[in-house]
Amino acid sequence: MIISVINNKGGVGKTTLSCNLAVALSRLKKRILVIDLDPQCNSTSILLHKDTVVPNTLYELLDATENGKFQAQDCIYLSKYKGLYCLPNTEETSGLEMDIVSQYPGSLGLLRQRIRDYAKAEFDFTFIDNPPNMGIFVANSLFASDFIIVPNDAGSAYSLDGLRATFDLIKSIQESGNPDLRFLKLLMNRVDLRTAISRIIIDDIKKRFSPQQIFKTVIPSNTAIQQAEYAKETIFTLNPASLAAKAYRNLAKEFLTVFKNLAKDELSKSLSKDKVGKNNGTRFKKKSKRVIRKNSGLGSSHPG
Repeated sequence: MIISVINNKGGVGKTTLSCNLAVALSRLKKRILVIDLDPQCNSTSILLHKDTVVPNTLYELLDATENGKFQAQDCIYLSKYKGLYCLPNTEETSGLEMDIVSQYPGSLGLLRQRIRDYAKAEFDFTFIDNPPNMGIFVANSLFASDFIIVPNDAGSAYSLDGLRATFDLIKSIQESGNPDLRFLKLLMNRVDLRTAISRIIIDDIKKRFSPQQIFKTVIPSNTAIQQAEYAKETIFTLNPASLAAKAYRNLAKEFLTVFKNLAKDELSKSLSKDKVGKNNGTRFKKKSKRVIRKNSGLGSSHPG
């Protein structure tokens, strides 16, 4: 599955979520890829060793002048964590934006063409860490994805402003090219129930979204996360015993449960369709036999 982590607002924890959830899942024996789609390259800095040689990045993968010379596997590297890989970015990728926009709408499927088949075949889950806007890179991310997670900062009222634009874009992408794209859940981030603003924002979110649309796990406001962000590390490297690390471990378990339930639902729907199809087929066969017998006179007591 490919999951885009998006919100129109910056500073809501997209990178922190992408990297820490990825590490937590890799510790549960899942094979994970993180694609750094943000030219600020924060996921790249957090996940890759400083001495990792990176000859190819997202830039080479998307650059039209390369004429498809580079494949996804040429641009993916093992991270600091076992089972977790990263497709890194570079600041120069921002220079590709105008070229990609000039090829709109055909360019909306560029990232999908470059990474989707490989990512789906090689990894259990792929997370795309997106820039804080609704531009061409984010649109490409949504075209390439199966699901969306939206983190929201429970400590800032401004983070609510990005939700409307985010869901408007999701609807637009569903209508224009990726009808299978689905909103997975919203994550409440930086929660501090001691503050009035955090309680107000959480109440507001619960009025806007059903319980099924919100992760039960919340990520607390925690100094350890701020320290990890400053050190360009995940919480599991800097302070694995912290409340934040515990929250991300719980989130990873809930995340897997969500997908397990989705798989059950899809199987149930598939079986229901098969059952309906078989019943319809049986009724058709019985009706056909009656028609054949009637037309042939086999069902009549007065032949001729």
